[in-house]
Amino acid sequence: MDKKLPKKSNRGRKKILFTDEQLLEAKRLAGLGFSEESLCKAVFGCSVTTLQRRKKEFANIEQYIRQGKMKSIEEVSAALFDSATGRNGRDPSVSAQIFFLKNKGKEAGNPWADVQQVENSINLSDIITSANSRIIEHQADALPSAREDIDIKQLNKASKS
Repeated sequence: MDKKLPKKSNRGRKKILFTDEQLLEAKRLAGLGFSEESLCKAVFGCSVTTLQRRKKEFANIEQYIRQGKMKSIEEVSAALFDSATGRNGRDPSVSAQIFFLKNKGKEAGNPWADVQQVENSINLSDIITSANSRIIEHQADALPSAREDIDIKQLNKASKS
């Protein structure tokens, strides 16, 4: 009396898995500056949220994209350095030197570094005190003044007489 239970149907969409060829193409395109949205459209054929989920499940996906981006950054940085120092067979470029010093010198504590520091200090007590005083002022403005009370009383006396 073996009764076989009916098979459950797989509900939902088929899980999208990326092939090695897709990952290599994504790496190449990420190096060319493609955004993740563009990679989804051009390579993976999925939405950005699907890519985000797959990146959480498979670390190698994030690694391929990061490697592509890092490779292009290294190449451009090397070309900028070559232009700044004259290693490209030309005279050194002053604008390339300035750009390099402003953007790459931050880590080394370079005085040329283009650093912007924004400091905010917020004292919540001062904010609450200021808000309370504005509320009290507004309430005081809404109430009739003592002078208006006197004028109203005088008008009432005058109208009775």
